[in-house]
Amino acid sequence: MDACGGPLGNLTAHVWLSLQNSMILSAAIFITLLGLLGYLHFVKIDQETLLIIDSLGIQMTSSYASGKESTTFIEMGKVKDVVINEAIYMDPVEPPGISEVVPVFQSAKPRLDCLIEVYRSCQEILAHQKDTSTSP
Repeated sequence: MDACGGPLGNLTAHVWLSLQNSMILSAAIFITLLGLLGYLHFVKIDQETLLIIDSLGIQMTSSYASGKESTTFIEMGKVKDVVINEAIYMDPVEPPGISEVVPVFQSAKPRLDCLIEVYRSCQEILAHQKDTSTSP
């Protein structure tokens, strides 16, 4: 008889190694699933909306793949302009008169014709807002 108890000892060692490998594989699958759920809940954005209410402000909503929604509201008095730009690089030194640039459509990639329509609508509402705020 050898130190492992003969053929029965070899079988026990093999079963133990198989169980250990199975536990490692199960743990890896579990961690992968947790990562995927975290990605869907916190990162993957399905839809982004922009709602402008003439006298109130701008509401931006991001809907995540998990169903979670994140909403940001900016009062109309704090909005200076709406700009369409391919990329924005934030300089650590802020230009005078600009307190913050808020990017919209950070995940969605709308077509140019959609962006133009959004831009025109925003400009129309902002112009109307300026006209009503300056009239007596």
